[in-house]
Amino acid sequence: MEDIGDNWDITVIPGAEITHAPVEIIEKLAVRARRLGAEVIVVHGETLVEPVIPGTNHAAVSCPEVDILAHPGLITIEDVELARENDVTLEISARKGHCLGNGHVAAIAGEVGVPIVIDTDTHAPGDLIDYEMARRIGLGAGLTESGVEEALVKNPRRLLKRNGIL
Repeated sequence: MEDIGDNWDITVIPGAEITHAPVEIIEKLAVRARRLGAEVIVVHGETLVEPVIPGTNHAAVSCPEVDILAHPGLITIEDVELARENDVTLEISARKGHCLGNGHVAAIAGEVGVPIVIDTDTHAPGDLIDYEMARRIGLGAGLTESGVEEALVKNPRRLLKRNGIL
């Protein structure tokens, strides 16, 4: 059976994104996704542009099965501290609208010492970006050049190693 890696220089990693789920079942869904083979688990955070259920960020960072809290908007310092305790990485997003909280996320993650990644939240081919655009998004969020390198290279590798993928 062919996969995308047979045609392009892309490694497919099975994962799951938990989106717009009731807060009470986020942990249950994350555990189930892991059991079903998800190697990376992402929770759709409380972005500024969608009606995400309040408490979603807290539920995500409280769950050790969650790897990334995507576009967490105006996440609280208490939730960022929980993310650090449970080794949950925060996302800076390239996606229109979701990116409105990037500066806040970068600042508070840096203050608390929580790793961040820069992702696209791709819904269509036009959402894909190259390294240079991701670099500029990181810089625009207030990261230093070394912070961008961490978000684009070091932190994703750390996450993949931690999950036994690399």
